[in-house]
Amino acid sequence: MSDQARTDHRPVFILCPARSFSSVVCGMLGQHPELYGLPETNFFVADTVGEVFRWFRKLGPGNLHRLDGLARTIAQLHEGEQTEATVERAWQWLRERPDMTTAELAYHVARRLGNRRFVEKSPSNCSEFDNLVRLYRTFPKACFLHLVRHPRSTGKSLYEMHRRRQGKDAEAADAGNTERIENYWFKVHDRILRFTERLPARQSIRLQGELLLTDPDRYLRQVAEWLEVRTDAAAIEAMKHPENSPFAGIGPANARGGNDRKYMEKPELRPGAPPRVNLTDPLDWMPDGSGFSPTTVALARRFGYR
Repeated sequence: MSDQARTDHRPVFILCPARSFSSVVCGMLGQHPELYGLPETNFFVADTVGEVFRWFRKLGPGNLHRLDGLARTIAQLHEGEQTEATVERAWQWLRERPDMTTAELAYHVARRLGNRRFVEKSPSNCSEFDNLVRLYRTFPKACFLHLVRHPRSTGKSLYEMHRRRQGKDAEAADAGNTERIENYWFKVHDRILRFTERLPARQSIRLQGELLLTDPDRYLRQVAEWLEVRTDAAAIEAMKHPENSPFAGIGPANARGGNDRKYMEKPELRPGAPPRVNLTDPLDWMPDGSGFSPTTVALARRFGYR
């Protein structure tokens, strides 16, 4: 890929906190004939491949599994399938390139896709502002979809995920995590806003995930128009089948993850209005029965929630 081609490449990045429908939305967009949905690659948490591995090791034991999506991507694009053997070769390929920049790695993936633009949704893109800067520096003409979900639904999903991971220790760990759930939602969206507000007009859009899942035909067409890709009935229909993504299911034993577990177990689109929630009731996960802070309520209302 020439320097000019790199500059002109227009991948699509879904910016959002975890538990924001990003796995299914990425899977849907990736089924468009001109796009290709990736799992969580975590390209942009550091400047080199070796630093990416070190970044996840620092998070604690077991966090290298968060690179499963990257290994699955390399296996799929290099060998056309994800088996234990192809994924092991992908891990080895990555380990042999600690000094490869993450920009070069992202360009490598883009080059393998030919004329298709990749769609990527790693929550780590938004975990620090520097990651967004690194991403933009790599692909200055990328398109950014700011995906939002009601803070109550997001918080409940994060809380349930936390309790599943903690198992028997969930009760003891709750006190240190309940307040962080709301702060996480607010800080990530605030960071995304500060980033997207600096972009040229039409380089980013914001979309409620609930609307997309309620009326996929309407909103998939709107997203396709924004991306300047096909909007015909066949293209829209293809996007309604995220289960056709090569990353829709659970991966082989040496890279099982890469997307939300529930999505990988049941990747089919299930259109319909989500349960109605509000910004005023006490929060299920707060032991004192408190509600959202005024700053969270104000930001959620800015996104169109009530």
